[in-house]
Amino acid sequence: MEQDKKTIDKVFSQYPLSVCIAIYLICYAFRLWEYFVLKTDESVIGENFIHKACGIVVIFAALFASGLHWRDIGFIRADRLKNIGFGLALGAGFYTIAYAVECIVLYVQGASPSLKIASGGFSLVKSTEFVSTGIAFILLFNVLNVWMEEGLFRGLFTRLLRERYEFKTVIFITALLFGLWHLAMPVRSFIEGQMKLAPMLLLGAGYVALTFVYGLKMSFLYRMTGSIWAGLSEHFFNNSVINIVHVASSRGSDHLQVVRIVTAQLLSFIFVTILYLLKRKNLLPVF
Repeated sequence: MEQDKKTIDKVFSQYPLSVCIAIYLICYAFRLWEYFVLKTDESVIGENFIHKACGIVVIFAALFASGLHWRDIGFIRADRLKNIGFGLALGAGFYTIAYAVECIVLYVQGASPSLKIASGGFSLVKSTEFVSTGIAFILLFNVLNVWMEEGLFRGLFTRLLRERYEFKTVIFITALLFGLWHLAMPVRSFIEGQMKLAPMLLLGAGYVALTFVYGLKMSFLYRMTGSIWAGLSEHFFNNSVINIVHVASSRGSDHLQVVRIVTAQLLSFIFVTILYLLKRKNLLPVF
């Protein structure tokens, strides 16, 4: 038993990238199973959450095998409320700007925009489809989502990779994996005939690029705060506001939703990057 533990520790420490890719593929298998077989987001539930729960179980197993704890991958208690507040404020501030810009554009176009609070799903190719799942369940699903994604990409993967790679390499790898993680949605739209090949490739590349940038931003927040909480709470706000706060107009619900999301995330990324560059010389050596 002791020999087995030493072998596992050696694999985790000497081959962290291989370990991360193996864990990633396991989690991706659960994701594809739900997207293409279960299709939970097309049910009355309106959300793919099963692979997120499975991913959390995978993280638990990886932590147990490696001898790590949740605090070792960023879930620390120090300044937790402060960092959660920072993340929520970051999300609220830039989405307020993005919603305002969207409403102004629609108003100028004579589309009579108004805000609508309801449970809705997110789609790259269709208008918002409102679901019967209550807002409380939407928030619960989003807790599962950010716990799994931040715990995996910025938490576990960062912790394993930083033993052998420098900061810029770690955040590039984790952001790239996070970007590719989001290819499942456009690929399914293509396979199901909702998109042609060329638009799928274009939209898929754009989606990967946006989530890659988002992953960089999450790593900068982790590096600045020394914990995962700021990024996790910003991620939670991002997903929740997309699912709950909608812009209704004569052109339909969330006609410019993708533009709104891109606007909020790019502005937020610029702000966080500038903040990180100003602070990095005084940061503690988390990586």
